Amino acid sequence: MRQIVKAVETSLSETADTKLSVVRLKVSAISHLLTHDHATLHATFQLAARGTKVEGARLEVIPVPADAWCPQCQRDVSVTPAHEVCPSCGEPVVAGSTEPEVVLHELVVQR
Repeated sequence: MRQIVKAVETSLSETADTKLSVVRLKVSAISHLLTHDHATLHATFQLAARGTKVEGARLEVIPVPADAWCPQCQRDVSVTPAHEVCPSCGEPVVAGSTEPEVVLHELVVQR
């Protein structure tokens, strides 16, 4: 979460006199972040944001489908957070390496 807070602070450095209210992240379906409950993610975010321009902002996590590889079917597949296995055979998949796990999607600020 510290890396996310640093990325947000970098984005905020270009704006003056704004108050950050929401940080929206797009998180890949196969990201380890989605294995944690929301309360833990929010608490970790709040701790990482303490003492920064990000402090007090609300974290919103938007799960998004991810590209993966199915070793059983020998093909690329798309998985969702609710179905982290191959949609064809039901076997576990391997994460694709072309997409980031977390993307800073949007910052909502108040002036």
